[in-house]
Amino acid sequence: MAALEFPFEPPACNGELIDVVPGEIKWLRMPLPMALNHINLYLVRDGAGWRIIDTGFDTGATRELWERILPSLDGPVTGIVCTHHHGDHSGLAGWLTEKLRVPLHMSRAEYFAMRLVHDLSLDSWEDRAYFRHAGVSDEQVAGFAQALRGFERRSPPAMAYHRLRDRETLTIGDHVWALRSGEGHSPEHIALYSSDLGVLLSGDQLLGRITPNVGVMPFEPEANPLEEWLVSLDYIGELPDETLVLPAHELPFHGLRTRALELKAHHGTTLERVAALCAEQPDTVYGLSRRLFRHRPGAMDTIMAVGETMAHLAYLLKQQRVQRTLTAEGCHVYRISGAA
Repeated sequence: MAALEFPFEPPACNGELIDVVPGEIKWLRMPLPMALNHINLYLVRDGAGWRIIDTGFDTGATRELWERILPSLDGPVTGIVCTHHHGDHSGLAGWLTEKLRVPLHMSRAEYFAMRLVHDLSLDSWEDRAYFRHAGVSDEQVAGFAQALRGFERRSPPAMAYHRLRDRETLTIGDHVWALRSGEGHSPEHIALYSSDLGVLLSGDQLLGRITPNVGVMPFEPEANPLEEWLVSLDYIGELPDETLVLPAHELPFHGLRTRALELKAHHGTTLERVAALCAEQPDTVYGLSRRLFRHRPGAMDTIMAVGETMAHLAYLLKQQRVQRTLTAEGCHVYRISGAA
């Protein structure tokens, strides 16, 4: 496979704008309060104004940056597109739409997920059952809940939206963007592709240097998101390899098909590692996640590692490569199929 090419250096997380497609698309960064410390946002020319692609996390620092950027633009903001509902992508959608009185565009599943995902207390019986089955103690869950309070939205979500659908189009200015949905990372993630510009606004569907989190979440504990994710990679991998990919994190790149194949290979390798760990020693999801992701010590990182480990186990369960049993303590223990 050809190596990926990264044609741009990143802007600072201070409101700096970089022209990635001169006259058509500007790139900016906003800070994130986590190990992944930034998100890439984009401004797409829309006639005399600009369409915002993703909003950033809802923090005072991010709001201040938008307050500085908006008056500096050479035209008004005409609307907002959110690729999916995660807080770094849609956290300020409500604040911006209220402030600017412009429409929000999202897929239906992502819009309602944004509306619903606001209670991060982890105190429902379903939340507790999810973590108990994973082998996480009540004390650890209390710590997770405390950490998650820092990620709660400060502003209410937008109260209306314009629906984006897979295989339909969205016209922004002089260009028609084809919409491609993807599952696994989120319910109905939308990426936008312009054939005449040769650009993909990929959100989290394709990242050049890191792998998007694909995890089983407490609200759907028997999901198989990795299977959905691999199908989505095949779908988005149909686009031309020379496409300029503008991702939500890390750097823009060329080599779309190469990266889609790399991500599939990465998960294939991870599946083999998880199977090998189960063969070496049967374990809970939490125990396996600590063995698989030794570099993720923080609460948020641990939550993501548990979900991602569970996603790989769900895939292996469907393939009947591993089996699980429920202990007297209410924990699922996974072992290689056929093992005593």
